[in-house]
Amino acid sequence: MEIVKTITGKCRMCYACIRNCPVKAIKVVEGQARVVPELCIACGHCVQVCAQQAKEVQREVEKVEGYLTTKRTIACLAPSFVAEFHPAWPGQVVAALKQMGFAEVHEVAFGAHLVTLEYRRYLQEAGERQGLISTPCPAVVNLVSKYYPKLLSQLIPVVSPMIALGRYLKKKVGPDSRIVFIGPCVAKKGEAQEDEVAGAVDAVLTFLEIKEMLAVRQIDVNSCGNMDFDSEPAYLGRLYPVGGGLLRSAGVDADILANQVLVIEGREDCLEFLKAVNEGQMMPKMVDMLFCKGCINGPMQENKFSAFRRRKIVAEFTRQGLEKATPRPINPDIINLRREFHDKSVFFPRPTEADIRKILAELGKLTPEDELNCGACGYSSCREKAIAVYHGLAENRMCLPYLIAQLEKSNLNLRQELKVFQGQYGQLVGNSAVMQEVYRMIEKVAKTDATVLIRGESGTGKELVARAIHYRSRRSEAPFISINCAALPETLLESELFGHARGAFTGAVTAKKGLFEEAHEGTIFLDEIGDISPGLQSKLLRVLQEGEFIRVGETRPTRVNVRVLAATNRDLEKAVKEGAFRPELFYRLNVITIWLPPLRERRDDIPLLARHFLEKYSRRLGKEITGFTSEAMDALVRADWQGNVRELENVIERAVILAEGKKIEVGDLPRQFRNLSANASGWAYTKGMSFKEAVTAYEINLLVQALEESQWVQARAAEILGLKRSTLNEMIKRYKLRPAKK
Repeated sequence: MEIVKTITGKCRMCYACIRNCPVKAIKVVEGQARVVPELCIACGHCVQVCAQQAKEVQREVEKVEGYLTTKRTIACLAPSFVAEFHPAWPGQVVAALKQMGFAEVHEVAFGAHLVTLEYRRYLQEAGERQGLISTPCPAVVNLVSKYYPKLLSQLIPVVSPMIALGRYLKKKVGPDSRIVFIGPCVAKKGEAQEDEVAGAVDAVLTFLEIKEMLAVRQIDVNSCGNMDFDSEPAYLGRLYPVGGGLLRSAGVDADILANQVLVIEGREDCLEFLKAVNEGQMMPKMVDMLFCKGCINGPMQENKFSAFRRRKIVAEFTRQGLEKATPRPINPDIINLRREFHDKSVFFPRPTEADIRKILAELGKLTPEDELNCGACGYSSCREKAIAVYHGLAENRMCLPYLIAQLEKSNLNLRQELKVFQGQYGQLVGNSAVMQEVYRMIEKVAKTDATVLIRGESGTGKELVARAIHYRSRRSEAPFISINCAALPETLLESELFGHARGAFTGAVTAKKGLFEEAHEGTIFLDEIGDISPGLQSKLLRVLQEGEFIRVGETRPTRVNVRVLAATNRDLEKAVKEGAFRPELFYRLNVITIWLPPLRERRDDIPLLARHFLEKYSRRLGKEITGFTSEAMDALVRADWQGNVRELENVIERAVILAEGKKIEVGDLPRQFRNLSANASGWAYTKGMSFKEAVTAYEINLLVQALEESQWVQARAAEILGLKRSTLNEMIKRYKLRPAKK
């Protein structure tokens, strides 16, 4: 029977349930930790510790609702109810249940009293027999039945208080009445369904379930009046939810000095004791065991009182009952309070050492030192987890160190792939002779820490060059920090670059790191360096020469290890002559200069750039645009491009937004571009282009048209063009052609 189950999809693989399950009755299937009914002892700990609330207990609310409308239904309250519903009076709980529709309300503590009488009888029969284990806790019974079957004969064959009261009431009021147990225990749900005791109790509700039913009816227990129980006096039976309560009610002396009668509470102590007895290490005369630290700490308890306060509440309720109760003789033979226990253990073949080592080897655990025993998977050791894997209860990927190692490996592979991509100069696009020279310069300077000054008109891609240098350098794993020096006023720029101390100026409520500190061990890119003020130029020169700077508002220098790349579109030589730029800073920046040509000087790159931006914005805007008409491309190549690559990108983005067909047409371009192609015949043009540029552009157009016509099947395209397939393939690589992404 499945008392606890996992809500599929809610489990988040934290393995807290495995970690806290005393018998590891959890099977991980496709990342979902599911309870195995044959192994579960129904202690409920997995429900308590699941932060995702992915574990749920078998619900019987609907069944009980049906009883209340069709049958005479009797509620049986577990003795721990006084601690759960405190500060409400016990009589108020009785009144609330009767308001719900229960015909009678009884104390299970009276069933405990009946069990006490039966224990006394059995102990007299047992005489001096050793090693007896009391059985009021179904979780303990499950533990012995499934994991220590050798000890079954030592379980005292007396039913639990719940079953005792159920049998008593069925005898008293007739079998047609429905008996509903209400308590804090998950294991009671399974106990009520066991063949040995079936029929005594018809349904089991947890405290949480009964509170849910009360809430639906808008019944406030604390507002109800007082009503008496319908049961007989419970006497010392009310002590059962407290450790040692059974022994106290049965009159058994748990003398610590004699060490013959023991009280065992809590899962750790229960497991340790049963293991010791099973292995013959100890054999007391009798032991009273509760799997939780008393039923007052059951898994379905909801109140926030400490265990000590709960214990005190139960003790006080017991004391009040003893003061009021008048002893009544009870015929112990009125009902049968005995039962039998059966072996429910599941056989698992034991793996050989070779089997265990093979499983461990799959996780890279080849030596004992590799077995970290970190417990992240929920198992106390790697070997224990390997055995669970062998038995089909666990998955190898549950190992956190292994997953971290795999992620690090994957991360390394991704970094290497990124380097390969970035090694192709990042987002720089172009195959012209002038761009080939830029690539050669990047390749040379990237391997050094030299300061590089990147020069060119606005929009030519100076920051892309800086990034390409950084990602091909030995600093590629460290930060790349970029700042536009022309975008900030002098005081703010100084604070941004070097940071400031707290209180350095109005509004500096906290200290702040500057970008040079953020870029430590990496690269800082100073764009528009020609626009910084003379005062800031001297401070920047100190960083370049000494590797140190002073924060705004401080007096002590801060040292950094940063590579500086700078860019400008200004004529710095002229600025030096005019006194607007410090010559020593210019010489310090101008160690290596990379000149970026304007787009009009590399027109044969325009088709490649246009296709690159077309793919980018088609993908971003979710449009299926496969290329350009020859007239549109003609206009793009002939344009003057004062804004260079940035202007081209903006024009293509606009065209993608406006385009209604599968290709960009002249009408999708700004008006000035339409005029450029008005007198042109396809690709037959030379104005503004060198012979080599015109031939290259014409070749690219022919290749693209043939490839698109053949749907990028190279063999067919080669046939259309009258080329060898190898020749076509070499040309595709040379011009970096690829189909538009859809």
